Amino acid sequence: MNVDFYLILAGHTNDVSRAFRNRGMLQENWLLVTATLLIGSIWLTLYLWENFQLRRKANADTPQGLFYDLCKTHRLSRTDITYLLKAAQAHYRDQPAMVFVDPGILNAYIKEVSSDAKYYELLADKLFKH
Repeated sequence: MNVDFYLILAGHTNDVSRAFRNRGMLQENWLLVTATLLIGSIWLTLYLWENFQLRRKANADTPQGLFYDLCKTHRLSRTDITYLLKAAQAHYRDQPAMVFVDPGILNAYIKEVSSDAKYYELLADKLFKH
């Protein structure tokens, strides 16, 4: 796979070097380049901050730390974690990680008539149907 990439890249080195030598093109698109770099750096900062927060919470030697460690292991999004915490708080306030062990917790929310029922069904599939 790497060989193919380098062969493709090698075929376009003249185009790339010509584009960078043409400073007019970069000067015309400075706003686009700046905006792209700014958005990329903001996204990277937020991504690293979220991972840092999850790692910090997971490293805590508490039941909540176990919950966040399991969330990180299952690669759950922030929205997934919020829904799971809501379900865990209702049934096992002192042991939120039980939501990963007892599928009945999520099934109780799936049976409710609400707009969140479908999301809880997707979460149950993600956690228990692998």
